[in-house]
Amino acid sequence: MSLKRSELVNVAALAAGMAAFGLCAHRQTLIVPRIAALVLASLAVVRMIATSREPRVLLGLCGFPRRRLYFVPLCIVLGVGLGGYYRWRQGRALLPDALTYMCLISAAIGLGEEVLYRGFVQGGLRRYGVIVAILGGAAAHTAYKCCLFVLPDVAVRADILWLAIGTFAAGIIFGAMRERWGSLLFPVVFHMAFDVTAYADFQSLPWWL
Repeated sequence: MSLKRSELVNVAALAAGMAAFGLCAHRQTLIVPRIAALVLASLAVVRMIATSREPRVLLGLCGFPRRRLYFVPLCIVLGVGLGGYYRWRQGRALLPDALTYMCLISAAIGLGEEVLYRGFVQGGLRRYGVIVAILGGAAAHTAYKCCLFVLPDVAVRADILWLAIGTFAAGIIFGAMRERWGSLLFPVVFHMAFDVTAYADFQSLPWWL
């Protein structure tokens, strides 16, 4: 199998594994498929790291563009602003009135999603062109996020269409930040700022997390 084809298989396996995990994540009866999905995604990540000639380039970690350091505060402001809008749409205060352990967990979730989708998926598709890489990372992230809401273990009302549109749009923005500004750092900071603002005052994990 050629290196190019192998990379595409790895990306597809990672995206499919995470989407399948999202489908099974909230059903205790589906623990075996859930574990299998995580194993598939994990093996894909391991293979991508092992076969990549430059893992840091794959993940967008090959040197920090110091001349663009001023983009970091901008990413924080944008993330907090978007998080405040998300809270407002839910009828909550614009900013958290307290910080709980969810502050760390939500930041870790934002970091993890960016490493997976703007790092491994987008990085693995870059040989097919920047546009394909950005759209592929956004599509894989959207599939995972929507799958989390397909088989909930509680009665919920979720607008899957708007969730898909919002996640895909955010994924394009995050992906463009990585490509245009030269580092995974910027979408990571943006995403972490959003998640902390949105969930830092929760007393327990929302069911979808």
